[in-house]
Amino acid sequence: MNTPISRRTFGKFAFSAFSVVAAPSLFIRPAIAAGPTEVSYGANKLDIHFPKNPNNAPVLAYVHGGAWKLGNKRKVGSKAKYYTAKGYIVVSIGYTLFPRANAEQQAVQIAQAVNWLKTNIDKYGGDGSRIALMGHSAGCHLAAMATLSGACTPKLLICNDTGAYDVTYLAKINNGRVPRLYSALDKKSKWGRWSPISYVNNRIQPPTLVMWSGGRNRDRISKRFANAMISAGNNVIQFAGDSYNHLSINSAIGGSNAVTRAVDKFLTRL
Repeated sequence: MNTPISRRTFGKFAFSAFSVVAAPSLFIRPAIAAGPTEVSYGANKLDIHFPKNPNNAPVLAYVHGGAWKLGNKRKVGSKAKYYTAKGYIVVSIGYTLFPRANAEQQAVQIAQAVNWLKTNIDKYGGDGSRIALMGHSAGCHLAAMATLSGACTPKLLICNDTGAYDVTYLAKINNGRVPRLYSALDKKSKWGRWSPISYVNNRIQPPTLVMWSGGRNRDRISKRFANAMISAGNNVIQFAGDSYNHLSINSAIGGSNAVTRAVDKFLTRL
């Protein structure tokens, strides 16, 4: 495991790199639109999907994947429709893609978005004290790094199938190099700093659901991260999605299946 990096080091970077932008003082809660409402949180934008008549609704914030350089906040699959029907506000967070931003800068943006939601989502009918942060693939890595570093504190964290919990270890099991899919992380001097596992001892972390697919080494990598979290005294639930591939373990959420049931059960903690 990498030597832990202090929360203060990451946090200083986080809050000097981007200033948090508050909502306008004359803000009035918008009428509920048929589609998502796009809002700037400072460094980038997010989409807010509403349930009917939100009133202190719990919030599910989602971070898309795409190898840190692809994808966008519109890629939410069935999650928005499914969870808004269950009374959640669903927020999809946009972030600046590589190479315009590196992984650390992206994680800072995710933290800024969560902090903006905690302060401002009440104006949209949400409860800022009940935020679950979910990420898939690269989005999982960024959500984990933003949370474990202490740059933001969602009530729950859902980590869905990344190989980048420990970039040094990822390279070690791949002949000393990060695989091509992880090329945005191919800066050896930053591997420790860009690894969520480096931050597991920073503090007591939010309850975390760690899920993995049946892809090559996904179980090995995810269990190693989950065990490190548990060893540090954190509350971790594990979901072995061996029957899913890397894409389907994300796209299946919102359907009638085991991965949706696992997420639903975990979200009752909100």
